[in-house]
Amino acid sequence: MKHCIPLLSFLVTCMGLLSACTSKEYDTGDGEYSYMRADFADVRADADKKLRAAMTDDGDSLVLDTPLNCSWISKGDSIYRALLYYSREFGSGPRVRGISAHQVMLLAPSRLKEGASMFTDPVVMESSWLAANGRYFNLGMYVKTGKPNSDQSHHTVGVVRDTVITFDDGSREHRLRLFHNRGGVPEYYSSRLYVSIPLAVFAKGDRVRMEANTYEGTFVKTFEVK
Repeated sequence: MKHCIPLLSFLVTCMGLLSACTSKEYDTGDGEYSYMRADFADVRADADKKLRAAMTDDGDSLVLDTPLNCSWISKGDSIYRALLYYSREFGSGPRVRGISAHQVMLLAPSRLKEGASMFTDPVVMESSWLAANGRYFNLGMYVKTGKPNSDQSHHTVGVVRDTVITFDDGSREHRLRLFHNRGGVPEYYSSRLYVSIPLAVFAKGDRVRMEANTYEGTFVKTFEVK
């Protein structure tokens, strides 16, 4: 999948942590045959950089009736990770109508480069779950942010692959840690951040232990790769 990166830096003063796009044509009124959903999905941009199709984590293949224009789509004919809001309408035949799409950070677990420092600045952990299709482990969190004192100040996040433990029965456990460098950005308010960790690098049946530093202590979640 394209746009899969180990470490991602971002300026929170220039953009929200959840970059989104919306459909100007969407009517938010209640309709008898309108059902709005919000799903994490792999979304496909066409050659014109418009979001046109999606595959949700539940396995639903969607083709949007009207493509969404998303400023965060930088390259056409590419696949991105997103939180997609849409509705299914059945009044005059089945339709999938896009409402909005929020970009989700896709972070591949990677080794920390030799000589590099490990940063574990705290976050506020809100939720964590294994995608229904088993392809991703998702994190919902908040980072403390504010107007930085310098244009060079920014958050950097990533997922560090620390160690692999092999047990007597041959099973393995992979230890991951959330990398977070606040980079001098002040902590005035909280901004939501969603992260998806692709699991294709791990074997089926392996265990993964995800660890993150929070303001309330260490967050630990262990799960088995499907």
